[in-house]
Amino acid sequence: MIFDTIAAISSPLGTGAISVIRITGDKTKELINDMFDITNPEPKKMYYSWIKEKNEIVDEVTWVYHKGPKSFTGEDMLEIFGHGGILVTKKILNLILSKGIREALPGEFSKRAVMNKKMDLVKAEAINELIHANSDYALKAAANQMEGKLSEQINSLKKELFNIASRIEVEMDYPEDFEVDNFEFLNSLNNIKEDLIYLYENADNGISAIEGIKMAIVGKPNAGKSTLLNALLRKDRAIVTNIPGTTRDTIEENLNIRGIFIRSIDTAGIRETDDVVEKIGVERSLKAIEESKLILFVLDNSTGIEDYDIEIYERIKKYSDKEIIIVVNKTDVENKFEIPWNYDIVKISASKGNIKNLEDKIYDKLKNLVITNELTLTNERQKNAVKKAIDSISNAIEGINLGLTNDAIMFDVRKAIEGLNELTGEDYTETLLDNIFGNFCVGK
Repeated sequence: MIFDTIAAISSPLGTGAISVIRITGDKTKELINDMFDITNPEPKKMYYSWIKEKNEIVDEVTWVYHKGPKSFTGEDMLEIFGHGGILVTKKILNLILSKGIREALPGEFSKRAVMNKKMDLVKAEAINELIHANSDYALKAAANQMEGKLSEQINSLKKELFNIASRIEVEMDYPEDFEVDNFEFLNSLNNIKEDLIYLYENADNGISAIEGIKMAIVGKPNAGKSTLLNALLRKDRAIVTNIPGTTRDTIEENLNIRGIFIRSIDTAGIRETDDVVEKIGVERSLKAIEESKLILFVLDNSTGIEDYDIEIYERIKKYSDKEIIIVVNKTDVENKFEIPWNYDIVKISASKGNIKNLEDKIYDKLKNLVITNELTLTNERQKNAVKKAIDSISNAIEGINLGLTNDAIMFDVRKAIEGLNELTGEDYTETLLDNIFGNFCVGK
């Protein structure tokens, strides 16, 4: 389908000043001639025209023709700028589609840009992440990848691997004329591996910045977990009552605290129960704890520490890899008590909205998990591709140390190159591209 012509509304569909419709493919110039009666438009020049259907005016527009390969997609491309009404925009699109042009799938313009080598897969993903950024840190991580420094680094490492592969192949073809210095290869492979390990070990920061950090709010029934979630959201999202066990399932909402994207999960009160529905909620609460990087352990100041609190503490203390904050809620009620556990303690009154000190503590706990630089990976696909390359290079290094033949070493070097090609999109399958670009918005 890469050779057909597609069209889509590229601006948000609604009432606004302007709308944008994109067309790309081999029928673009034919469409321009049909709609605007111009046969040879000058590329990159903005034209003014009327769009008509059966001699009736549809809209007054401006438009720009981009001649391939000097366009976003690498093909002939047209962008039409009309008035931003829903009805008029759809009418223009339908008029275009009536001329034998297909409506684009989500992300199909960017997909064509990758397939036509106008950008690599890393930059394409960065564009999508920039559009959907939920926080300042996500915006920065996406912008860093769009700048291209990561792609430059990957291409540089691939070039070094290609040089190694080429020299091994020459030695294999002309063993009497060339002698390969395996020590030099070993040194080069170790340097490449170190660079890739740096990318791999810092990937979680980029992934957290883009996808958000999971935070579980846990505690006994009626400790004020739902009230706290509502206070953090600045809206009534969770049902709040004085009846223990009101929240019977996990409730996930997105937060932005000081520029950090957080996926906050209000859990059901953890306790032993015979209620079948509540028991399922407790099981999901325990799963949320396992998946979260930060746990807010809510204690009820009006009751002090009870057996339920001790039971929850015994469950969460084993997670040494997680950040934990003890939140003493309902401090507007006089009932001070000692907390015997060695975690950061924050006192709040969620019902009064007095939670700024908690938000400050959450930020302090999470800020180092989202700091990124220009060489940070931003999704699991990229991380897995780098891991594949690291494993293959490790096998090549081991092969050299064991004295294996060069054809065995060559196999692993090629597998490492394949891993990096998967990262940038030079080796791809239609399924991979469909999975990636299926998450894009239509018209991008």
